[in-house]
Amino acid sequence: MKDNPNKIWVVARPISVRNPEYSQYNSVAEALSDFDDWTLDTESISRCEVLYRGVTLIQSSRGKVSGAACEQYQQDCSIRSKLPNPQEIVNCEECVQKMMTDYVL
Repeated sequence: MKDNPNKIWVVARPISVRNPEYSQYNSVAEALSDFDDWTLDTESISRCEVLYRGVTLIQSSRGKVSGAACEQYQQDCSIRSKLPNPQEIVNCEECVQKMMTDYVL
């Protein structure tokens, strides 16, 4: 991540492997889509998070999305409780972009 801090990173932590899987993205939508997919995969992925410049914007653990800057940024979010859900994760894009601007830049 130090090599490319301006990318959006999704870190997936597999259950059976100690080393997390890092993927970098140029697009918030693409990163959130993969985050949602990995969050749904509770049989092989234990945790997943979306990072930007070292700040965890949204995270999941064992299929439940909670915590991170997402929860602090918009405490009354009605979308978070519906995740993981491919139709709902698209509604998070605007909020994540705003967090990137407000918290990190």
